[in-house]
Amino acid sequence: MRNYKTWLLGAAAALLVTTPGFAQKSKDTLRVGFYQPLQLIDAFFAASPESSLAYKMVFDTLVNYDATKREYVPGLAASWKRIDPLTMEFKLRKGVKWHDGQPLTMDDVEYTYGFMTNPKVRYRFKATRISWIDKFIRVDDETFRIKSKRPQAVMLADMTLFPSIYPKHIHDKIPLTDKASFGKNPIGTGPYKAVSINPSTGAKLVKNEDFKHGTAGKPAGIIKNVFIRPIPSEQTQIAEMLTGNLDLMYNMDKETALQMAGNPSFKVDVQDSVSFAFMMFDSKGRSPNKAFVNPKVRRAFMHAVNRKALRAFVHPEIKRTLDTVCHPWVNGCESSVPSPEYDPAKAKKMLQEAGYDFSQPLSITTWGEAKLTAEAVAGQLRQIGIKASVQGLTFGAFLKERGKGVPLIVTLWDNAVGQPDIDTTAAYFFLPSGRNYNKDPELEELARTGRGELDPAKRGAIYKKLFDTSTERSYLMPLIPLPAIVAHQRNVKLVGGHKNPKGFEVNRVAWN
Repeated sequence: MRNYKTWLLGAAAALLVTTPGFAQKSKDTLRVGFYQPLQLIDAFFAASPESSLAYKMVFDTLVNYDATKREYVPGLAASWKRIDPLTMEFKLRKGVKWHDGQPLTMDDVEYTYGFMTNPKVRYRFKATRISWIDKFIRVDDETFRIKSKRPQAVMLADMTLFPSIYPKHIHDKIPLTDKASFGKNPIGTGPYKAVSINPSTGAKLVKNEDFKHGTAGKPAGIIKNVFIRPIPSEQTQIAEMLTGNLDLMYNMDKETALQMAGNPSFKVDVQDSVSFAFMMFDSKGRSPNKAFVNPKVRRAFMHAVNRKALRAFVHPEIKRTLDTVCHPWVNGCESSVPSPEYDPAKAKKMLQEAGYDFSQPLSITTWGEAKLTAEAVAGQLRQIGIKASVQGLTFGAFLKERGKGVPLIVTLWDNAVGQPDIDTTAAYFFLPSGRNYNKDPELEELARTGRGELDPAKRGAIYKKLFDTSTERSYLMPLIPLPAIVAHQRNVKLVGGHKNPKGFEVNRVAWN
C-alpha cells in the first residue's frame, strides 16, 4: 500500500508540478480534512482529540494558557486568586456575548457547573475531570469560587481543558435525556460560530466578529469561513489536496510528507510536539499471557527496542531523545533515570534466564498513527526470536481491548491534547483506570500527592520520584517523540503560539 501511495503521489505531483495553489483565499474559506466525521460539536459528549479542534473554536473555558510564555491567562474568567489551599476565587469577564447575541452572565457559569456535576448526567471522562470538585460557590453576579475536596495544585490547568461554559438560556431548556442534541446546533462564545453540522458532508464555521476577549492563549479567528470535511482516507485527502479541493491536512506518515513536500504547490510543516509513542506492559497479568508479570521480561523487552532506529524509520525530523513519558515543555516533567539502552544480546539472555517462551505468539495492540511505530517494534522483537505481530484497531476497539487487558501495547499520548501540566500524564498512567497497567499503590500515592502539592519545588521532586520509580520497575517505556505534520496549500500560513499536537488550531491559520 505504501509503495502504491508513493507511486500515486509521484505521478500526481508530476502532473501538477506547475499548478498554482488552489486555496480559497478569494472566498476567505479554509477547507480542512478530518479523519472522523463530526457528529456533534460538544465538549461533553464529543470529546475526542480530533473533535476538540472544532469545539475549542466554538466554546470557551474560564482559563487559557499562553504556551509561549508558559503562564495561565484569562479566558471567560478575567482574574483569580487563591483564598486557601482548597479554594480559588474568580471574577467573571464583562462584555462577552453568546453567538446569539445574549450576554454571558454568572447564571451561565453556575448552570454549567451544576450540569456537569449532576449525578444523572453521564459523559466520557466525567470521573477524572470533575472528581476533585467539592462545590461551586456563587459570591455575587461577578464573583464565584471553586472549592476542591483536597488541595488542588492543578486547578487552573484543569480549567483550561474543562468545562466549556454553556448558555443556560438554551441548554437548560433541553430535556436531560437529550442534552447531546445541543451539539448539533451549538451556541458558544468562542472565536468561531457553528453554521451547520452534517456528519456526511461536514461542518461549517464562520468567524465570530464579536469575539473581543482574545489573548495569546486563545486569539480571535483570522480566516472568515472554515469548512471541516470528513475524509477518513488519507489517500483521498491527498487526492483532494492535489486537485485543489482541500487546503490543509494533518497526521500523515513520513513518506507521505516527503512526497507532498516535493510538490511546489504545497508546504509541509513539521513541528516538535508534546505527543509521543510508548510501550506498556501487562505487569499485573490481566491478560492470559502472564509473561510480563516478571520484571525481568519487561526489562528485556525494553533492551530489545532500538529507539534511535525507530526515530529514523518513523519520524527522523525530530532528533530529541525521549527518556521519560512527558515533554519537557510540560510543567512538572521531571526525571533522572534514563530508559534502558538498546542491547539485543542482553535482552535475549535475560529472556532465556527468565524462562520466556519464545514459541508463544505475541500480539502488540495498537491503533491509528501509532501503528507504524508498533510495526517497527514488532520487527525489532522478531530479530531476537520473539514471534511478535501487530493488532491494529480502531480507537473504539482499542479502548475496549485495553480495558479487558492485553499483554503489550504500543500507542501514543499527547498529554490530553497538549495540556500544560504533568498531572494529566501522571493520572493517565498511575491513577486507577483501565489505562493503568501497573496498578502500583506506591506510584498511585505519588500521583495523588503531586496533584495536591502547592509548592512547585516539592511538587517537582514528587514527580521525579514517580517517573524514576516507574522506569526502575520497567512498567512502561517512552519510544519516540511524534512530530505534528501539517500539509497545506502554499498561500495558507500556520500561526504559532500553541502546543496542539495536531500541529495547528483553526483560529491560528491565515493567508499568505
